Amino acid sequence: MNASMFNNKSTKRKKISNPDILIKTPHEKEFGLFDSVFHEVSNAIAIISNEQQKNTPVIMDVNHHFELVTGYQFDDIKGRHLYDFLAESLSKSNQYIIESALKSRQTAVLSCPWIKNNGDIIKLNMTIRPFSGDNSGSRFICVLREINNTNYTRDKAAKEIKQNLISAMHHNFKTPLNGILGYSEVIMSELMGPIGQESYKNYAQDIHGAGQDLLHLIDNLLDLKELETGEFDLHEENFILKDMISECFKKLSLEAEKNNITLIYNNKLKDIIRIFGDKSRLQQVIHSLLTNALKFTASGGKIIITTEQGNGGFCLISCEDNGSGMSSQQLAKAFCHDTHLSNIYSSPTVGIGFGLSYVRQIIEKHQGTVSIISSVDQGTKVTLDLPPERLN
Repeated sequence: MNASMFNNKSTKRKKISNPDILIKTPHEKEFGLFDSVFHEVSNAIAIISNEQQKNTPVIMDVNHHFELVTGYQFDDIKGRHLYDFLAESLSKSNQYIIESALKSRQTAVLSCPWIKNNGDIIKLNMTIRPFSGDNSGSRFICVLREINNTNYTRDKAAKEIKQNLISAMHHNFKTPLNGILGYSEVIMSELMGPIGQESYKNYAQDIHGAGQDLLHLIDNLLDLKELETGEFDLHEENFILKDMISECFKKLSLEAEKNNITLIYNNKLKDIIRIFGDKSRLQQVIHSLLTNALKFTASGGKIIITTEQGNGGFCLISCEDNGSGMSSQQLAKAFCHDTHLSNIYSSPTVGIGFGLSYVRQIIEKHQGTVSIISSVDQGTKVTLDLPPERLN
């Protein structure tokens, strides 16, 4: 099946569906359905084919909205490498993620600065997923979504709701929480005299620890609000990356052990490698990735944090698990502000949807990018990509 058959806008292209031919197989039905909606969706879509020997994606077909967004016509772009249209500043790191997804035939979502036909660069979100109806196994659907277009009205409304919620939490929760922390600390330190029972002291420590965790969460939510309103400043310093990640492991080691999950740190960088950035917030990013991985990894599973230097000198920090994974639909909205709002009450492990949004915005504040590769029952891999100038 030729990939150009997907497109029915040009007379130069064949159509999948033919009224004179009865569609009999599920394979033919799937291609016919795709052909019927290919040009009607409001997202830019390209069909790419993986060159097995070179492991590079070649553009086989594009829809009409792709032509409108990028300025390229089908005849101008057919047969060219996808990498030809990625901005040079981030093309090396994007290639690593794209090729990993192609090799494993998993879905990937990443930020993608795209070079338009007139030379302008537009910031897009790219989702690459295997085309399940392709018998050859080499074709993928590549969806490009403009980040600041009118399709984000719903996302902006959800963002405003969250900002109001965060403000209310910050002002109304902190006062009683400070009381909990203060009184539990008095009991822990036995300022008013001995407690008598050691178990009571342990309970006070548990209360104090839970209060600190809650206060930390509230402060992080305030960070998220400031990020979205443009009032956010980084507090940058030089710090050793390995030490920061080790601290995250220590905080979550007991939870991992309790759930029979193995935490692995695979450091491919020098131990003394230093990062220039906001240590506290980058540490929270790693903590959030590990926490999410723990939620969706079953007993006996493992979570691996890998640090390495990618092409072009980029620092790659990946968090990979062998948990339940994410469907293509879940990946497409992974960074949306309204993610999980609909099922927060039905699934207590879901959380309130701040995690990946926070991660992405913190990393972008460091001039980096975040990408995800995942599929159902095959785990998830989140990769943080920091620019070379952040390494010392």
